[in-house]
Formats: sequence, structure tokens, C-alpha cells
Amino acid sequence: MRHLKLLTAAVAFAALGGCAQAPAAKPAPVSFWSQLHAQESGTGEYLFDSVDDITPGAKPSGAFRPAAALVEGTVVGVEPGIAYASGDDSLAPRVVPYDSQEAAIRWASVVIKVDKVHAGKLGRGFASGQIRLRVEQPTGITLDGLRASLGTAGHGIFYVDSALNRARRQPASPAAQAYQAAVQLPIGQGVFIEEKPGTPLIAPLADRERAAQLLGGDAQARSAVAGPTTLAQLRVRAQRSACETGTATDQSAC
Repeated sequence: MRHLKLLTAAVAFAALGGCAQAPAAKPAPVSFWSQLHAQESGTGEYLFDSVDDITPGAKPSGAFRPAAALVEGTVVGVEPGIAYASGDDSLAPRVVPYDSQEAAIRWASVVIKVDKVHAGKLGRGFASGQIRLRVEQPTGITLDGLRASLGTAGHGIFYVDSALNRARRQPASPAAQAYQAAVQLPIGQGVFIEEKPGTPLIAPLADRERAAQLLGGDAQARSAVAGPTTLAQLRVRAQRSACETGTATDQSAC
């Protein structure tokens, strides 16, 4: 009997040990754009009302200028861009190595393979069928982490202009000037992404309220009546706006 009790205890211990060693469920992969998403802090007063206002050729609204080009493309990479020792709105921002501990702000370059220019024209920074979009790399987010999630970066529509064309003053250093000549700015937070084919668009550089507005009005009303905006729907709207401004690259579609 004593041997039977010892055997029973050994079996129970082995069972408990087996449970303890069972592999934990893998966490869901973090999406590419969620790592770069704007904070939910609001953006103050908006200088334009809809994506029609950022279409190339649209009438400027005060100090706000519409995009120079409207492109459709696929995110294929992310690269180090430029890092500053202080916010780049200072009078003379000092460029530091990208991985430097001195870096107070880092701008990564999201590489986009351009499939089509729907409106306007790409100038500086368009090479080998690609553009590089300047996006702030938040503290705590690594390039390796972004690269690991490139499979979720998706395909989308981008309203852009050369960073050098938009510079408010001459860049303080040759490195900064070369960087600005190589990258595009997302004009009016105009980045609209289909993370997977057929899924609703997201506007990852805008806060939630603004994203809902840019994608077609109140989020609750859209979901109850028209449903979320798709890439095909935005493409039609963007083409119509480009035709109205006279900047569509395919006039046969107008």
C-alpha cells in the first residue's frame, strides 16, 4: 500500500509539472501602424475640412497648402531617417546619430513602393519607383520592431509633398537638407491604409475623431448607415476630386 501511495504521488507531480511546462499562448502580433499611431490628445484647430481640401490643385486655405501629389502604394520597408538633439522646431536643431542617447526626436523613413500617381506630380525624393515618408518614431518603438511587423503595414493612399519644399527655413546643416530632399511629408495627416485586402481603411497618423472625419464624417453614423470606408471608395472619391481640380494624371477617368 505504501508503494501504491508513492506511485500515485509521483504521477500527480508529473501531471502538475506537465501543466507548468505547457507553452503559453503567443500574444497577438503588434501591427505596424499601431506603433506609429498618433496619441489621442487632439490636434487643435484644423485648417481644412476634408480630403478634398488636400487634393493636389485644391484652393489653399490660408497658410495651409494642399498636397503636391496623391499616390497609391504599398509599404515595403522602414529605414532610419534623421535624429535631432532637440525638437526640430528650434532655431538651429543639431543632428545627432540616429541611435544616439542624445536624440530627443527621431524621424523614421517609411518606404513606399508607388503603384500609381493619381494626381499631381512627385518631384524630389521620388526614385526607383519609391518614396520615403517621414514619420516620427515614438520613444520605446524600435526599427527592428517595425520591420518585424511589416507584414501588417499594408497598401494605401498617400497625400504627400517634398519635405524640402515645405521647409519653413533653410535647413541648418547639409545633413538636414539632404534628408529633407529625400523624404515626403504626409500632408494633412493624409495617410489612409488598408492593412489587409478588403478591410476598412485606417488613418494612422490622425487621432480617432479626425480620422473619422477624414474618412467620411461621424464614426457612429458611418457604421450604422454606410459602413466603414474602403480603399475602393476612397480611390473613387480621390479621383473625382483630382478631376475637379484638373490635376488627375488619368484624364480618361474623369
